Amino acid sequence: MAIATGVAVAFIVGAGSVSANTNGIDVASYQGDTTQYFSSFKQVGDQFTIVKLGGRGGGEGSHYVNPKAYNQIQNAARAGMQTAGYFWGEFGDSVAEASYHTQLSVQDAQNAGLAKGSYIALDYEAGAGVNVANNTTAILTYMDAIYAAGYKPMLYSGYYYMNKNIDLSRINARYPNALWVAWYLTTANQIVPPMQYFPNMSNVKIWQYADNHFGVDGNVMVVGSLDNDTPAEDVAKPTNRPTDEQPVATADKTQYATFSSVYVADVWKKWQGKYYGVNKDMGIPVIDYNNYMPVGSLTLTDKYGNKLRNQTIQGNNGRMEYFTLDGKYKVLSQTATAVEVQINGEPVWMMKSFATIK
Repeated sequence: MAIATGVAVAFIVGAGSVSANTNGIDVASYQGDTTQYFSSFKQVGDQFTIVKLGGRGGGEGSHYVNPKAYNQIQNAARAGMQTAGYFWGEFGDSVAEASYHTQLSVQDAQNAGLAKGSYIALDYEAGAGVNVANNTTAILTYMDAIYAAGYKPMLYSGYYYMNKNIDLSRINARYPNALWVAWYLTTANQIVPPMQYFPNMSNVKIWQYADNHFGVDGNVMVVGSLDNDTPAEDVAKPTNRPTDEQPVATADKTQYATFSSVYVADVWKKWQGKYYGVNKDMGIPVIDYNNYMPVGSLTLTDKYGNKLRNQTIQGNNGRMEYFTLDGKYKVLSQTATAVEVQINGEPVWMMKSFATIK
């Protein structure tokens, strides 16, 4: 992975534990995916592998998926290495995008066979906003949502980019020893990490010390381990969780969302044999199936909210169609600006400003 070009999300699986001062690598679709390939690194002392799962933003487009991720994770594990992954994402200072990146990250992790309890490290290297505080809030929104999903959050970036664009004191206060920092002494081949040149930083968990370690990125575990078999709440539980930056837990008291306005059906979608309505203002960009509202939950109305006698959708024929959401919908999770509600048994993400939550 390049030091100044993206956002990574790392998921750790596999048996055993990787202790401090052990070496590892990270790979993408450009590298091999066979057991023999990873065994060659295990033979020179590398104990863990971090695999690219996918990405969003910049050159990754709306959502890139590494076609080798599953094989790389499985075969690295077969070679006796702990495995990890990363997800490239550019959400800048957008809390809504940070939340959406979490959805994609968890989706890709599950498809790649990564179990809950694994680490997820956010590689934040490009697209930062001008306001450091806002960047940090978005990053913590992502990390909190990863933790809420049952994973362990970690933050990756280059040394200079990280210190310029992120308030690391807030990150470290919430998630101690959760930084994965890249800083290279040279671009020449480095077989072992030059620990005497370790960057002057605290709370570093993994140091990416080389972009040429037998042709791939070289990493060293600085503190702790990947704790693959330990639940997130036993290792990476946040030490403080301000209410304006965290997914809000609803386990103790169930909350419900209501929607009181009349909305435009911008488009009707058919997905997996069912029909859904989409309002592009309510949905979180990029609009996809996570933002679709089941047609059965919508009451078709005129623009004043009066219920139509005919409740059959017209089907994207240029005629303006309106609807209301008349129920109370269980809140599954939420961030500062987004809320996930259950509609007709399906999870739907919306912008929080449209909902009244009690």
